[in-house]
Amino acid sequence: MQLVTSLTVDASLLRKLLHLWDESGDPRNPFACVLVTPLFSSPSTLKIVREELKEKRGATVYFDSGGYYAQQGKITFDDLYVALRDYYRNPENQWADWYVLPDHVPTSIDTVETVDVKVSDTITASKMFFAEMPSRIQEYSIPVIQGHTFEQVNRCIAAYREMGVKYIGFGSFGTNGSNNSINVADERSAKNVIHITTELAKAGINLHTFGVSTPPLIHAFQKLGIYSFDSLAWQRSAGYGKAYMPFTRAYNVSHRSTRNSSLSQVEFEQIKQRTGHTCPFCEDFHLLSERRLYRSLHNLVAVMETIDHNTTLGKEAIASLIAWKSPRYYQLFEEIYLA
Repeated sequence: MQLVTSLTVDASLLRKLLHLWDESGDPRNPFACVLVTPLFSSPSTLKIVREELKEKRGATVYFDSGGYYAQQGKITFDDLYVALRDYYRNPENQWADWYVLPDHVPTSIDTVETVDVKVSDTITASKMFFAEMPSRIQEYSIPVIQGHTFEQVNRCIAAYREMGVKYIGFGSFGTNGSNNSINVADERSAKNVIHITTELAKAGINLHTFGVSTPPLIHAFQKLGIYSFDSLAWQRSAGYGKAYMPFTRAYNVSHRSTRNSSLSQVEFEQIKQRTGHTCPFCEDFHLLSERRLYRSLHNLVAVMETIDHNTTLGKEAIASLIAWKSPRYYQLFEEIYLA
């Protein structure tokens, strides 16, 4: 399974992240595949992505549609469609490897009627948008499945199969937080992902999941055969003082707290030993606790190791670790973890 690192960050922060990673000497590459939203990224950020990551380092670049910004009310869906269409059709902007089509993203608080309208909007817009694209963009298009029910996601799948695409995304995870801006895996979306992977496997179509990257969830998706995923959670969690470990949810390592989510240095070292985690960004727990950049890059390593450690830890050890430190995710995907 492929990590696609979401780069919804400003140019200054991106430069600092790249510099710190290079300085560490870690041979792994969390920026081998990256996702950027061109309509809502600064020219300086896009310049770094194109010249530094793609041209110099050979990164695979995904252009996101900006559907999240329509969900948050920062642009209407109709205006998003027009702006994205004009951007993708401009030959100067056709340097990405994959192009996400416009999607109208529902939230957990939307009514049944609203969700159904957004699903219909997404299907109609995807088909129209696809028809308006040059052949190269069509070949590398990623339409997005939206919906809360099997019937809704099946409508999307049927429409996209008719378009002949080879790569499809799923974006209707549960939402919470301020303005329902944070994606979470709930029982509904978990069942939908399981259903979608089964349906797409029959057609030989790859699936990408948008907006979630908690390690225990990543492991479940990997076992389901999902091709790729992206999320900004590695950066967002770091900003809240939290750090992942392979196969575990985020724990607070910065602000001393009596809450259950707080992780002491002793507990942190225990999980490191149990998972075999190692990276330059958590060797000094004080630096990890005090510096957001260190937590951000540590979180990316934890995500990569979650993907890579399946063969080294074994399914029983992994299932035990997830049940120990991430019981909510274990309950969602218990059968998959044990399969």
